Amino acid sequence: MPFTRNTLQEIVDRITTDFQTRITGAVSLLRRSVLRVIARVNAGAFHLLYEYLDYQARQLFVSTADEAGLEAIASEYGISRIAAVQAVGSGAITGTTGVTVPAGSQLTSTSDNLYETDEDVTIAGGVGTVAFTAVTAEEDANDDPAITLTFVSPIAGISTSLTVDADGIYDGAEEETDDALRTRVLLRKRQPPHGGAYFDYEDWALEVSGVTRAWSFPQYMGIGTIGLAFVRDNDTSIIPNAAQMATVRAYIVEHEDPGTGLTVGCPVTAEPGLIMIALEQQSIDFSISIYPNSAAVRAAVEDALTDLIEREGGPGETIYLSEINETISLTTGEQYHTLTSPIADVTAATNKVHTLGTITFSDY
Repeated sequence: MPFTRNTLQEIVDRITTDFQTRITGAVSLLRRSVLRVIARVNAGAFHLLYEYLDYQARQLFVSTADEAGLEAIASEYGISRIAAVQAVGSGAITGTTGVTVPAGSQLTSTSDNLYETDEDVTIAGGVGTVAFTAVTAEEDANDDPAITLTFVSPIAGISTSLTVDADGIYDGAEEETDDALRTRVLLRKRQPPHGGAYFDYEDWALEVSGVTRAWSFPQYMGIGTIGLAFVRDNDTSIIPNAAQMATVRAYIVEHEDPGTGLTVGCPVTAEPGLIMIALEQQSIDFSISIYPNSAAVRAAVEDALTDLIEREGGPGETIYLSEINETISLTTGEQYHTLTSPIADVTAATNKVHTLGTITFSDY
């Protein structure tokens, strides 16, 4: 049975009762009597003590520990909070042949994100390719392909703007949240490393900054192979590009364990069979007649379906029609509805991941 901490008033009443039952003539204590004052003072001290003990008890468990306690438990397993990462990208510029764009030249986007060029680039044949990095490590610095960045300080002989290439601006990520760290520590406790079990590959992928979900498929292309897929839910596109897939693969093959400092990774014999799965999005469109058909209910349903898809919509997984209806029914404010699309369970192939498509609402 869980421990229930007494309220301050309950402790006051208990001490007062003790005085009344143990001291002759103290059956009725005046509000400002010495004994009643002593009862209140002692109750306050005990209440703080119980609060401290309650706090310390919560720090014993991953599921209830606060930030400091969670990091302390994580450190015992050699798990560190994933640091924020700066976004990177590259793009084409035009200019006079022989003119150099100095390293550290600043570029800005229409979203007011600030970037700096990585190295000196000299124009050849009237064109050049500039690599750049976001000044601030955050996911908001990620952006779409083909957008235009403008030089903060124009450079003579160089176009004032740059066009981002087909990969867009990517890899920017915030520092790992408490919830994400808590999930990784719980996975570590529930699924200790097995030197190359299927879930080890998922855990390794989740240690790479920006990776939010990962799936592994033993014997993906036959005996001795394993397929790995992952997404980056906080990027402009959740589907990783080739560079991000290469980064995750390299980390899985070999990386330094943050707890021991030793080099770890997948077994040497397993590396040739590690296949990075290039995912595609499989969007699910919904058509729902609902009552009440209000903005608040529509927003709540969209949030609930998004959560369902992120939780159950991985590669090779099925989102069942019954789950969809249950999710809508449990949404705050919904009274009744009819789901007209989809009309059957939705299954994704192992190279596809479910995403939320268009939701069409109508009156019930």
